[in-house]
This record gives sequence, C-alpha cells and structure tokens, in this order.
Amino acid sequence: MLQGVEGTMQNYLTPEEAAQHLRVEPSEILALVEQGKMRAILIGTTIRIPEAEFDRLSVTCSASPLVEETRSQPSDDAAPANWRVCATRNGTPFRVAGSVATGADIWPGKKANYPIRFPKWFMETMLSHFASEEIAVGGSFDAPSPGSIGEFIQQQLKIKMNPAVYVVGLLIEEGYAEASRRGYIRFRSKRTSTP
Repeated sequence: MLQGVEGTMQNYLTPEEAAQHLRVEPSEILALVEQGKMRAILIGTTIRIPEAEFDRLSVTCSASPLVEETRSQPSDDAAPANWRVCATRNGTPFRVAGSVATGADIWPGKKANYPIRFPKWFMETMLSHFASEEIAVGGSFDAPSPGSIGEFIQQQLKIKMNPAVYVVGLLIEEGYAEASRRGYIRFRSKRTSTP
C-alpha cells in the first residue's frame, strides 16, 4: 500500500489481480488501460492499477447511457495544444502529438487520458528495421505475432501493451507506409507526401 496525497492508503493491483476481482481475463483489463477507461501506472515494465479505479469503471465502462452532464470526458488539456486526430486502418480515431520524424505521443482510442510515448530513436530504429518490406501489424493486444510491428514495439519499448494499430495509422497518414493485405502494411523505401 502507498500513502496518497490526502493521507489515505491506496492498494495497487496487478492486471491479473484486477481481472480476478472483476471476473474477466487479464487481457480485458489491459485493453481497458490501453483505451483509457482504467488508469494504471507503469513501473519499468510492470503495470499496476489503483484499487480506486474500480469505482471509476461505473462511468468509463457503463453499459447504459449516462446523463450528459455526468459523463466523464477526457479534457483536451490532457494533450498538448498541437495534437491532432489520426485514424487506425479500420477508422478508429486517436490523438497524436508530434510525428514519425520527431517522435510522437499517441493517445489510444478517443478517450485515453495518457499518451504512449514513441521517442525519435524508436521511430528511426523501426523505419530502418522494417525498411521497404511488407510486415504483419501484429495487432493482438496480448500476443502479437512473431516478427510483427506489435512484437517490435513491445521489445523495443519494454511494454506489455500493444499499440501497433495506432503506430501503423500514423505511419500510413504520414506516408511512411501503405496499407497492404489485411493485417499487413508495406513500408516505403522513401516517404511520400501525406494527402
């Protein structure tokens, strides 16, 4: 337990413990974290979920419509002023600040409150690693396919979540890659201008 700002003690759970508490699979807990519906902290490669997040789930994961005044919406001040909306290959919108060339912060989904940071070194490494080839996106959240972009992200950034579909959306939008057959993209040898 950790001491909170108000002096109360706060329990932090593993995704597996949180899943057991809610009677769901750990992958569903990780998906909630990725979507911004459940807050978590990242310590090295370890994810911990504050116990208080279970109370917030009644708003973020409500199965019935909420009254507009009480609906929890992420504020635009959670992202820097220069963010823009981008889309995954299937059209799911997400926010991004920065670019492939400079490094980017990506807020997965429409409601994520916290970004995943993709530093410039990571983007450069990814572009040189996958230069001019067709590659699997590897969009499975908890088990991206071997050799895929998802696996590469997890290995390089030492994270358990898999934001490959968002990185691919940014690569395509900025002209570094193009959509290929289902579940694959083709990296371009030379960046094309964005539409």
